[in-house]
Amino acid sequence: MAIVSPINQDLLALQKEMSAMGLGAPDIFSISLDAARQQLAKQYEYLNKDLLDQVEVLDLGIWYSDQEVGCRCYFPDGIGTFPRNTLLVYIHGGGWSFGDQYTHHAIAQSFAKASGLSLVSIGYSLAPQKKHPHQNDECTHVLQELLKMFAKNYGSELDCILIGDSAGANIALSAYLNLFDADLKQKVLGLALFYGVYDSGPISQSWQDLGGGQYGLSIKSMNWYWDQFLSNPEDRLTPLAAPLHSRLENLPPVWIAIGDLDPLIDENLALVARVKATGGKCDHLIVEGYTHGFLRFCNHLEEVKGLINQFSLAVHSMINGIDVERS
Repeated sequence: MAIVSPINQDLLALQKEMSAMGLGAPDIFSISLDAARQQLAKQYEYLNKDLLDQVEVLDLGIWYSDQEVGCRCYFPDGIGTFPRNTLLVYIHGGGWSFGDQYTHHAIAQSFAKASGLSLVSIGYSLAPQKKHPHQNDECTHVLQELLKMFAKNYGSELDCILIGDSAGANIALSAYLNLFDADLKQKVLGLALFYGVYDSGPISQSWQDLGGGQYGLSIKSMNWYWDQFLSNPEDRLTPLAAPLHSRLENLPPVWIAIGDLDPLIDENLALVARVKATGGKCDHLIVEGYTHGFLRFCNHLEEVKGLINQFSLAVHSMINGIDVERS
């Protein structure tokens, strides 16, 4: 058993306070999926309330397959403005089965506000109602259509930076690697990924050390999420489901953040090492005393707000690097 940090006391106090209010994490093994989604929505409603420094918001829909995909757009400088001709594209977490552009409102707004860049949060279809690779194809299509729409409506030919957390980081990286065509890849200046799911299951040493449920995410729950997402267990080994099985050459700059009490830490560090081994740029930040899913506390914990400021520095560095290359 590895020596681990004590959990951050501010984080622990907030978690206990929310549990006492009935706003803890839903038990996916004792209640229905619909009930679990409702409970999680209540948790996020609490976490999203009393937001300061609101930015202008535009809700719109993009059709894909048989349904409209909801997108929430954030404009720090006013609707239709795109500072530095760059759009942040956020794909939220939630085990592929929870959340939408409304639950993750505070996180998305914090990214836009801290960076001063416009952002779109994609409310992709959830599992198990839609199975892999529907979400990957859907997010790729939605991004293509958004870039066309913004060019037509606002005259802005945009580059973008992909942001994902947890399952959203999985979708962002996998879609970029396996589904984006060359033209779309050219528009991606970088990827900012928080505590992503990259391997084919909870099999690393950090899962053995930290995955008992004492820090939230467990081996049992991770296997449940995979089962909701995939139609066949053998799909876990495919590059589109587990991007650590993809070829990682020629990635744009990558920035990764993860808590040292997150059982996903080994596969995140494996991704860092793999990208660097190909000659790519991959900076990473390990947050001591933090568990999985810490972005949800961005409206309550000063340390998480500070992490989002570090994210902002990272994305502007990605833009600056491209500006230098193009000059």
